[in-house]
Amino acid sequence: MLCRFGKFASHAPALTKVHTLTYLQTLSPALSLPVIAESILPILQTLSGDQIPNIRFNVAKSYAVIIDSLKRLPDSNETLITMEKEGKPLKGSERGDQIIREEVLPTLEKLSNDEDVDVRFFASSAAKSYGDAMQT
Repeated sequence: MLCRFGKFASHAPALTKVHTLTYLQTLSPALSLPVIAESILPILQTLSGDQIPNIRFNVAKSYAVIIDSLKRLPDSNETLITMEKEGKPLKGSERGDQIIREEVLPTLEKLSNDEDVDVRFFASSAAKSYGDAMQT
């Protein structure tokens, strides 16, 4: 299913893109770090350059959810849902932190300088959520 979204993400109608982003946000706790890195982030990267501001600010909102997942996921095929069910600690991994720093934050920085005020707001908020977590 994720492969299908990735293939048509840049050519789909705007409403389909918004629904896709909402779906990815909802689905992220059920995905492992490798799946997020290999399947979700390329879709978000593609849509971050969309011409429609509504799509770009929904990308920024999606990145906030993905950051939350990446901060807590181990570098394995476990998901947040299964770890919570099993009572495992959600410590995160160096790989998740690296992905945030090297792949997510540069895109959010670009979106933080967007011409649209809403895109800037949501991108800055998403980036700040990572910074806040680093200070605690």
